[in-house]
Amino acid sequence: MDWHYTENGGQLGPVTEEQLLQLAHAGVVRADTLVWRSGMAEWKPYSAAGPGAPPPVPEANGASMRYCVSCGGHFPLNDLAIFGESAVCANCKPAWIQKVRQGMTTAPPSAFHYAGFWIRVVATFIDSIILLVAQSILLYMVTGNTMVGLMLAIFRAAANPSLPRPSTGGAPLQLLDLALGIAYFVVFWTTTGATPGKMAVGIKVVNPQGGLISIGQAFGRYFGIFLSCLILYIGFMMVGWDPEKRALHDRLAGTRVIRTRA
Repeated sequence: MDWHYTENGGQLGPVTEEQLLQLAHAGVVRADTLVWRSGMAEWKPYSAAGPGAPPPVPEANGASMRYCVSCGGHFPLNDLAIFGESAVCANCKPAWIQKVRQGMTTAPPSAFHYAGFWIRVVATFIDSIILLVAQSILLYMVTGNTMVGLMLAIFRAAANPSLPRPSTGGAPLQLLDLALGIAYFVVFWTTTGATPGKMAVGIKVVNPQGGLISIGQAFGRYFGIFLSCLILYIGFMMVGWDPEKRALHDRLAGTRVIRTRA
C-alpha cells in the first residue's frame, strides 16, 4: 500500500507503509503531518490516519554501543537513530532518510530469502552467453575476423563457463576482454544489484543491509571469483553449507545474493 505525505507545503511520495513508519520514527513525518493513500477521501494527520505508531526502539541486548549500518562506526546507542532494525549515526542520518524516501532501503537481513546454488548457476550461464556474444563482437572489431573471434570466445566459455577469461589473442586483446568482463559485472552490481542473468532468474547481489554494494565491494567480489575457481571451485560449493548461502567471493566482499521474487 503506497502512502503520500506533506513536507514544507509540498506533497511527497509514494512510499510504502514500512517506509512511512521509518520516516515517522526519524521525525520526518510528525503527528500533525498530513498523509493520504488510495481510498481516503481527504488528507488527514498522521496521528489520525497513519499506519500506526512508529516502531519502538529495539533492545540492544544490554549493550550500550551499536554499529552504524551505513558507515560502520561504533557509537553509543543514544547517539544513533533507529530505523526498524537498522541503527544510523547522526552523520549518516540525512543520507539514510533520503534513501528511505527514494525506496532504496530494503528489508532487514533476517527477512532475506537467500538464493541457492542452482539458481545462481542458471544466472551465471545466461551471463556467460551474453558475454560470449559481446566478446565475440569485440574480437571481430579488433581482428576483423568473425570466425576467429567466435571460436576464441566459445573456447574460453567452454574452458570455464562460470567466469569470463582473457582471450588468447595477445596482450591487448586480453586486456580488452578482461576490461569488458569487469565493466559488465561492476556496473550492473553497483547500479541495479543484478546482471541480466540474475535479473532473469530474480536474484540480486546486496550488502548486509540489503542495499547496493560499493564499487570496492564489486571489484573485490569479481576478483574473488577467480579465487573461488582456483581452489577447485570449492568457493562456489560453499553456498551449499553457508547459513546465508554465501560463496567464498561473497564472504571476501561482504555481499549476499538474495531472491527478489518468490
